[in-house]
Amino acid sequence: MRARQRPPDRVLVVVPVYGEQEMTHALLGDLATEAALADVVVVDNRGDYEAVSGETVLRPGSNLGWAGGTNHGTSAARRDEHVAVVWLNNDTRLSRRFIAGLLLGWRDAKADLLGPVYDCHWRHQRLVPTVPVTSFRPRAAAHRAPFIDGTCMFVPSATLDTLGLLDAERFGPLGWGAEIDYCLRARSAGLTVAVTRRAYLHHERAVTAKAIFGDDKAYHAAAYPTQVEALSERWGRWELLAGIELPVSQTRPLTRSDRLPTRRNPWH
Repeated sequence: MRARQRPPDRVLVVVPVYGEQEMTHALLGDLATEAALADVVVVDNRGDYEAVSGETVLRPGSNLGWAGGTNHGTSAARRDEHVAVVWLNNDTRLSRRFIAGLLLGWRDAKADLLGPVYDCHWRHQRLVPTVPVTSFRPRAAAHRAPFIDGTCMFVPSATLDTLGLLDAERFGPLGWGAEIDYCLRARSAGLTVAVTRRAYLHHERAVTAKAIFGDDKAYHAAAYPTQVEALSERWGRWELLAGIELPVSQTRPLTRSDRLPTRRNPWH
C-alpha cells in the first residue's frame, strides 16, 4: 500500500498596493508559478486595482498605508490552513520557487520570523554580490538576525498567535519602523528572527512613496521622525537592540557565527 503523501503547506501572501498596477501584476506573475502553495490577497489602498490572476482584492475605502493595509489583509483573509502569512511589498520581483524557499527556510532553521536575502538596503540581509533574481542559486543556510526588512516578512501562524499584528496605530500612517518593532517584540518573547539563503528578491524601493510624495526625500522627511519617536518611546535605545551601528545607521553583514543549525530533512 502506497504511503499517503503529505499535503503541501499553504501560506497567505498579503500585498498592500497604492497604484503601480503594472509592477504589481509582474509580482503576481512570479507568485502564480507557486499557486499550489500560496493564496494571494491584494489590499487596494487607492481603490483602482484590477485583478489579473485570480488574486483576492480587498478595498478598504481609504489609504491604510503599508502596516494598516497589511494588517487588514491578514485579518480578512487568513484561514486555519495557512501555516504562515507572507507580508510582501508590491515593488518586488522574486527568485524561482520563492515561496517554497521560504517554507524550507522556516522548517530547516526552526525560525519564528523569517526574511529572504535581497538586493536592498540593510547589510545583514543583502546578498553579496547582488544578482538578478533569475541568476539566484539558493543555499540551505540561515542566520540569526536582529530584524528583517518589511519588504518581505514570513510570519508563521504560531508567531501571529503570539504577537498579533503590526502596530499600525503607533507607526502610522506610513508604517516605517513597524517591522523593526515587530522583530524586537518577537525577540523579547524569546522567538528566533532569521534570514534564509533559500529565497531572494529584488526591491525597487519606495515606488509607492514616490507615487504619494513625489520623491524619496519628501517620503523620508515624513516617515523617519515618526519611526524614531515611536521606537524610542517603546524601546529606548532601539538602534542598539536592532544592531544598527551609529553614526552610519547601518547593520553589519551576518557571519558564520550567526549561522543557525539546520535540519537535514526539513519536512520531518
